This record gives sequence, structure tokens and C-alpha cells, in this order.
Amino acid sequence: MFKISEFSKLSQVSVKTLRYYDQLNLLKPAHIDQFSGYRYYTADKMFQLNRILGYKELGFSLEQIRELMGEHIPLEQVRGMFRMKQSEIESILEREQAKLDRIKARLSCIEWEEKSSTVHDVVLKRGESQLVASYRQKASLEQIPELFRLLDDYVKSYGQSLLSKLTLWHSCEECEDNIDIEVARVLTQDIPSCAPFIVKRLPEIPMMATLIHHCPTTTPCSASSEVALWIEQNGYRMVENEPRREICVPHDQNNDIEAHVAEIQIAIERV
Repeated sequence: MFKISEFSKLSQVSVKTLRYYDQLNLLKPAHIDQFSGYRYYTADKMFQLNRILGYKELGFSLEQIRELMGEHIPLEQVRGMFRMKQSEIESILEREQAKLDRIKARLSCIEWEEKSSTVHDVVLKRGESQLVASYRQKASLEQIPELFRLLDDYVKSYGQSLLSKLTLWHSCEECEDNIDIEVARVLTQDIPSCAPFIVKRLPEIPMMATLIHHCPTTTPCSASSEVALWIEQNGYRMVENEPRREICVPHDQNNDIEAHVAEIQIAIERV
């Protein structure tokens, strides 16, 4: 058996905490010397302590933990509880990471204001009519990859190759945190529509203001602000009811998010 000081070193739990657990009848020593009052612990008490500490991590109170320990819950059920908590925490971390990415992107947009007096990279071009399969949904920026995954599964189910992908940004008066987003894949031949997936032909646009940028679609970007400034400075206006388009541009680093390259395309007309 181990003295309480030795057990404390092994478990990395303070002597004070071990004594407190004893008082609560949560973790009793294997033996207490009747003359000296010293507490002694056997190695198997470490397994009990690990469960107690684990339940604390799951958010249970000490009173609840005492009840759980008395129920002798099977090990597999304990594992299941921890897996659920692990999944919950991972989801929280993903959401917080996405929030951090948005904050960084918004900061970049704000910093861009310092150099926003002129824009030189906007190019005018004609937008070609394109046959596409699309999936439109009110969603958040973070959901865009999942929307494309669902759309790609649909396109591939008809034996089609995955060609250029577009995002169409619609206006939405009733949307709050979500956005009216339409993701699309260019098709070389017609395939059947099957709700919620639609096969259609995007109209030809006589004149579009376009700008190549390097911002991932899932984060805010100053590129739209740059195009808006150019439109305003050069006597144009946006065509009403025509969504802003964003088409991914092929590049050599397909697996590198930081290497994301896309072209914003906004239908415009002379004021």
C-alpha cells in the first residue's frame, strides 16, 4: 500500500483533495492506521480516482459523482459518456475556430480601408451562359463546404466530372445570421433535376466587374468592398436581382486553404 503522500505524487492530486474525498465518502483509503491515523491507498484506488476526475471533467458535481460511483456503471458506458463529451468539445472548438477566422478576416477588411482610395485590379468582361447543377440554401459561411459536398455527390451520381464550382450570393431580406447561398457546378451535359438540386442555365451577362482574390469563401473578404468602390468610382451600378457570382480559379495547391483563389463577378450597367 501507499502512504497518502506517495499516492498524491502518483496521482498528481493534492493530499488535501484526497482527504476531502475521504470525508465525502467519495474515495476511501484502503486502510487507516488506528494509532497514527495515517491513510494508506492500494493501486486499484487509482482507477477509482481516474473515474472521479473524469466525471468532474464531464461537469458532474461531487454529490452526483458519489452517486455515479455507487452505481458501478459499466466501463463501456463510461467510455460512451466521454466520447459524447469529446465530440461536444470538438464541435465547440470548430465553431470557435471559425469565429476566430471570421474575426481575422474582418480585421483584414478594416485594415484594407487605409488603402482603399484606388482599386486597379478590376476587369470588365462578358459573363458566359453556363449549364450548372446548383443547390440553394439559407446557410452560414461555414456550411458552404458541406453544401458543395452534397451537390458533388448528386453530380457524381450521374457520372459527371466535377468541373468549375461557383457560389452565387443572393440578397435576403429575412435572413439574420444565415445567408441565401447557392452553390453550383458547371456541367458539360444535361442531367435531371432532383429537388433540392436544380439543373439550369445561368444567363449570359453583358457586362461584369470582376476581381481575382485569395480569400476562402468561408470567411469575409475585402474583395467585394474593392469591387464596390470601383463600381462607384467609375459610374456603374449593380444589375438588380442578379446575384453576385464567385468562381473558383484552378491553381496548383489544391489542398492548401491559404492558396484559395477565386474571381468575384458582379453584373453591372452604366448609371
